[in-house]
Order: sequence, then structure tokens, then C-alpha cells
Amino acid sequence: MKTFNSKMNHVYSKGLQLVKKHETAIKAEWEELLLHLKKVGKKSYKIVDDTTHFLSTYLFQVNDDVPTGRFSKWENPQIMESVSSNQYILTLLENGIHKAIQSGQEYTYQDHQAVKYLFSKISERIRTQPYQEHFTIEHFLQQIVSSKQIPIKWAAMVTFKNEKYTLVKSFHQNKDQFHNHLDIKADSIYELSELLLQQMDESMNQNVLPIPYEDGTLLICSRDQNASDIIPLITYSLQVFKKGQNSFKESQQMDQWKDSVILFNETIMRAQTFDEAVENITAGFVEYLPFERCALFSYSYNEQMGFGLYGHRLDNKAIQNINEDIENLPIIQDNLQFLQMFGQNMNYLQPFYIKDASLGFPERYVKQFELKTVVVAPIFTSTTSKLLGAAILDQGPDKTFKINEDTFSALIKFGQSAGEMLSKFYNDQIEPYKGERVNFSPREVEVLKLMAEGASTSEAATTLNLSEYTVRDYVSAIMQKMNARNRTEAVARALREGMIK
Repeated sequence: MKTFNSKMNHVYSKGLQLVKKHETAIKAEWEELLLHLKKVGKKSYKIVDDTTHFLSTYLFQVNDDVPTGRFSKWENPQIMESVSSNQYILTLLENGIHKAIQSGQEYTYQDHQAVKYLFSKISERIRTQPYQEHFTIEHFLQQIVSSKQIPIKWAAMVTFKNEKYTLVKSFHQNKDQFHNHLDIKADSIYELSELLLQQMDESMNQNVLPIPYEDGTLLICSRDQNASDIIPLITYSLQVFKKGQNSFKESQQMDQWKDSVILFNETIMRAQTFDEAVENITAGFVEYLPFERCALFSYSYNEQMGFGLYGHRLDNKAIQNINEDIENLPIIQDNLQFLQMFGQNMNYLQPFYIKDASLGFPERYVKQFELKTVVVAPIFTSTTSKLLGAAILDQGPDKTFKINEDTFSALIKFGQSAGEMLSKFYNDQIEPYKGERVNFSPREVEVLKLMAEGASTSEAATTLNLSEYTVRDYVSAIMQKMNARNRTEAVARALREGMIK
């Protein structure tokens, strides 16, 4: 099952793989920059040189396809501090990466965003690096062996691989306590403990306590004869440490949904036409959220109908042929009634989760699109409290899934942003873009045809068995959708573009 974090990690990984693929071109671009800075005698040469080495190690040597949040395993602390205080250098070198990749292949906007996201996470991790160190097991062990109040002589991290217990890292007030520790291996924890004790300078008895931790074992050497008394203290301290570590990781992950909103907004803002807007919106819901398919629908308040606009990873023509009465969608109708009651006082609309699509959608659609679990995200303008439509999303044919709170929060923001973007094309009084497709309800088409035949408002009302007020509403809606200044302009464009015959 796809999760929100896995989706954003995919964007990160995509950016990293793009950079690795163009390693030679990127290093050449950076080298050219360094030569220029050295030639003109810029003081920034040293920090740029340090940063290129820092990035080269991370981007081209470390296999880290997800943002782990740690650099300390391999990076010089002084260089880290230098990079952290000169973040503008990262931007300079990132620009060089964009230039190098663009010169060697077709560079899509999604590629560009992936590299940008990669660098935003690197920058974020550099800024938070001092805090991250407090939530590592290495820092925890070093603190307890350094304490004057806890009777612990040394600690060690042990792993089991290739049928041997192997010392990974040791911690002691004297950092040279164990020599050639990478070669210390044994068939059992007891044997390994004996090997470590043999390297101790003291001849007095020492007590080594093994404590399971994650996929390995921690060895704690106590100076106290009553060593067993400190086991509860150490295990409790480890529990508190682990909870703090998990909380820190969760706090970092909580911001990922905000990153996805930023990427989505950047994507849809590039749209220059209505058609581009609906394509970018549907693609964005799938690209930056844990979904595989998206269908975008408009909503006609007058007609109480939903109309298919666009389908991403779906049969687009089939989606655009959908004109459905809201009465046939009971779950959606219930939510619309809620909106009509409270919508004017609401700043956002909640998405709703439907575990079994057969309970909320006509059977023909469930079979045609192989629907199981779906999420419906309202497309809503908070500025006018107006519902424009909805995005219907799932994780693929016949897939059952759940969504978490972060995805829910992101869906609200996506729906708002999409609503504001689409309302721009509905409301701006500008000449329509060539090729822009306007979607009408069946009733709006009937009114438009009568307008073309020269029927007055009262005549159209009589023909359609509607009130004149309702017909006027339809006429206003038609003119708004077509960005027409009057009825004549609306009819002329409809005839010219084949909307009516």
C-alpha cells in the first residue's frame, strides 16, 4: 500500500537518481565555476570548494535513496558548519546541476522539481544537523559512559553477520581503549565480551551486560559489583531515548505534506489555459499524493449534475463522457447538502473516504473503472465559498487502502489550490485561449441552442418549462464559462467552435 511518505520519498529518490546519472557533466560544471572563482580571486572559493566535496560525497558516493536526516557518518563537522552558514552556495551549485542536466537530456518540469526537492531536503537536514545528533544511539552511549554518576566503564555496539558477532563501535572516556576494534569478532556474545575485557588496562573484575537493541546488541561494562542493579536504569533510559527519537522523526515527516502542497501549487500555477489547468491538477494529485488515478469533475449547482473534465491514468474520453445526476451519488449528495447549509461560513471542505465504492457510486462506473476504495476531494474556492467540482482518487483498479491524517490535510490544501486556479479561468474577463474546452450541462446546452435561435428569456422558459429566473441563471452561467461579454458573443463563439449546431 502506498503511503504519503513513500510518495514524497519517491520524488526525493527521482531527484537523486537524476543527479547521479549526470555525475560527469555536473562535476565539470562545478569545476568550471571553481576555476572562475579562483581566477578572479573570490574569497568564496574555499567554501565553494568545500561544498562541492561535501555534495560529491553525498550525491555520488552514499547510497541513500530516502531522506535519512543524517550526514555525520561520513562528513567533517567543520565543513558541515561552514556549509550550514553559507546556504546560498548550495543554491549556486544546485543551479549548476539544473544547467548540466538540461544540456544533456529532455528536462521536464517534474524532473526540475525533483532536483529542487532533493536540495530542499539536503538544506533542511544541514540546518537541523546539530539537533539530529542528540537523537542517535551513538550520542546516547557516549553520554552514559562520560557520566561521573553512572558506574559505566565503556559501551559497545555489536551486530551479528556472517555467523559472527562483530564489534561495530565502542564508547569510552579513553577513545583509544580498544585497538583494531574492526577486527574483533567472536562466535558468541560471551566470547566477544572476553576479547574486549582482555584489552582493558585494569586487572580488576568487570561486568559486561548484553542488552538487545533493534537489530543488534549493546554491551555495557559496569564498574559496580552490583551491576545487575543498573540494568533497569539503562533499559528505561533506552526506552525514553527511543521515544524521543521516534518523536523527532515524526516531527520531520509531518512537514512532508506541506512540501507536497508547495510542489503541487508550483505545478498548477504554470497553467496558461483551462485545459492545461485540469491536466496539471489531475497529474499533481497523483504525483504528490499516495494515489495512482485521478478523475476531475465539475459541478453545476443549477443542474445538480457532475461532469467529467479529465482523467489521469484513466480512459480520458470515458471520464469526459460522464454527465451524472448528483441524486445517483448519495454520499456526494449528502456532503453537498451539508455545504449548502454551512458553506458560506466554511473556509475549507473535508475530503471524504469511501472504503467500498459500490456503496456510493452507480454499479456501471464501479465495473467500468474497477473501483474499490476511493477518496473524494472537493475542489472549492475558500474566497467565495463556492464548490466547483471534485477530484475522485484511488490507488489503482480494485485496490483497498487507507489514508492518514497528513494525506487528509494535504487533500484539503490541494482542493483549495485547484479551486482557486480553476476559478481564475471561470471568472477572468479575458479573451479565451485557443483550443480551450468549455463544459456545459445538458440543460445549459439546451438554453444555448435556444439563444442561438433567437429565443427570448421568457420564450426559453416556456419551451423548457422553467421559470424566467432559472433561465437567466443558466444564461449567466454560460456567459461566465465562455468569458463572453453578452449573449451574442456567447452564441457566436459556440457556433464558431462547434459547441452547438
